[in-house]
Amino acid sequence: MHRKKKPRFIQEIVQWHRTVGMLSAVFVLLLALTGMMLNHTDALGLSQRYVQSSMLQGWYGLAAPAVRKSYPVGDAWVTQLEDRLYYNERELAGHYAALQGAIGVGDEVAVALADGVLLLDRQGNIVEEAHALRSLPTLQAIGEWNGKVVVQGGGEQFAAGPVLLTWSRSAHQHVQWSTAATPPVALGLAVRKLYQNKMLNTERVVRDIHNGRILGRWGGWFMDGMALAFIGMALTGTWMWWQRRNGMQSERKKTRKSHL
Repeated sequence: MHRKKKPRFIQEIVQWHRTVGMLSAVFVLLLALTGMMLNHTDALGLSQRYVQSSMLQGWYGLAAPAVRKSYPVGDAWVTQLEDRLYYNERELAGHYAALQGAIGVGDEVAVALADGVLLLDRQGNIVEEAHALRSLPTLQAIGEWNGKVVVQGGGEQFAAGPVLLTWSRSAHQHVQWSTAATPPVALGLAVRKLYQNKMLNTERVVRDIHNGRILGRWGGWFMDGMALAFIGMALTGTWMWWQRRNGMQSERKKTRKSHL
């Protein structure tokens, strides 16, 4: 007994359903994977992991800002980009107020910020922090006099005591003030690269893949298209099931009649 050949339009619907189903499966798997990752953002540390791909950074249109300020300290440089500080090519953890200068004091480096002073070793490790000092106004400069750290702010000078937590007014005439300068080109590029590599975290990329924003202004249309495809699959799938069900019932009726 030969099976009746399905009409052409039914064959086309079945083929469309299969093709779209295969393509949608990839999309659904991607949605499921990114959704699971977003549900465990903290455990996976997605917000603390950064995308290093220059191609993806370019896709987002990300570019590091120009070097804001840089101060030479012997053979080293203290540089600021936005609110991040760098000792040579090493980034200091945290976010900082405006950099106002840096000087060498023995085996250490004193860094003046608008809201306080940092003391670093010659490897760039933070030895001491003195932020938001009540005894000091907003700092504008830092210098060295007779082995002591001197800062300037509010039109006055202040000299540091044995530790950076104690300050006294001073009026020294021969302070060697820190002066900003243009860092070497290679250092400037390296610092900007370090900054750029922390502009795009993994959480943002995963979230944008999940909601389609990774495609920019076309992302919303793409998600709408996939939604319509899912609706079409649901409708054609239901219709195919209904056709098969009716066909099976018709076959059963024919079989019963043939046995009577």
